[in-house]
Amino acid sequence: MEPHEIKNEILNILKVFDGYCSRHGLKYVLSYGTLLGAIRHKGFIPWDDDIDVSMTVDEYDNLRKTAATSPFLDDEKRFRFYFPGDENYCYSFAKVVDTKYLLREKNVSDRYNIGLYIDIFRMDNWPGSKLTEFFQLKKGIILRRINEVCLRGNLKEKKYQVMDKLLKPVDLIFRLLGIKSEKVCVAMDNIGRNNKPCGYLGLLSEGTGNSAEKLPKNYYEDTIQVPFEDGIFPVPAEYDKVLTSLYGDYMTPPPETARTGHEYDIVSVRDI
Repeated sequence: MEPHEIKNEILNILKVFDGYCSRHGLKYVLSYGTLLGAIRHKGFIPWDDDIDVSMTVDEYDNLRKTAATSPFLDDEKRFRFYFPGDENYCYSFAKVVDTKYLLREKNVSDRYNIGLYIDIFRMDNWPGSKLTEFFQLKKGIILRRINEVCLRGNLKEKKYQVMDKLLKPVDLIFRLLGIKSEKVCVAMDNIGRNNKPCGYLGLLSEGTGNSAEKLPKNYYEDTIQVPFEDGIFPVPAEYDKVLTSLYGDYMTPPPETARTGHEYDIVSVRDI
């Protein structure tokens, strides 16, 4: 598939998710690079090819309850949710996956191959103290590194192939201890789950260790509609403050050397 065809398919996943949220009274916003693309380009960042959305912790939990009756968003069972803890799922956040496709991602074992997707991030209540914030951010970083060891595969660069050989003894230790990606992702997902409301939200489960994620709760609750490609989708009303906190001068594109997208191959397409 050509890049523009892949983007069209991923955009379609967003439209399916948007319709699902409308039917079930769920709220979300475009986030991260997708929010940046919506504001700066009115669509995808030209060199990017994914879609990110975010939900407050309450909306995310409502989504999980709704999806518990069926992981599929449509009657044809083409589009489905994946959450941390699902079998052969190696991410600490949720995704909506188009099961028509099967992908092979760079540095990810074929065991964890899934279809085209959009990412759904839960904005947790931020820790109420600097000490708790420090430990939760560090815990996320450590678990993320452990997960990278657990899920590794499809290693194309020589440096990673060398590292893979060095990590073989670690694999044995992990197997003996029962450590695998699915369990690590659940631990990551639980990092901020029990934090008490403090007026701020942020992404803790992904293990970015980024305190710039801490933003007032109303940034994710108060929304406006903006164009993204050929659709209209919700974004934070205070999108300028969100993007400035995350990216600084976000209206200035990065140098060409820093313009990279996802690296994956579509290995099969099934009939729907």
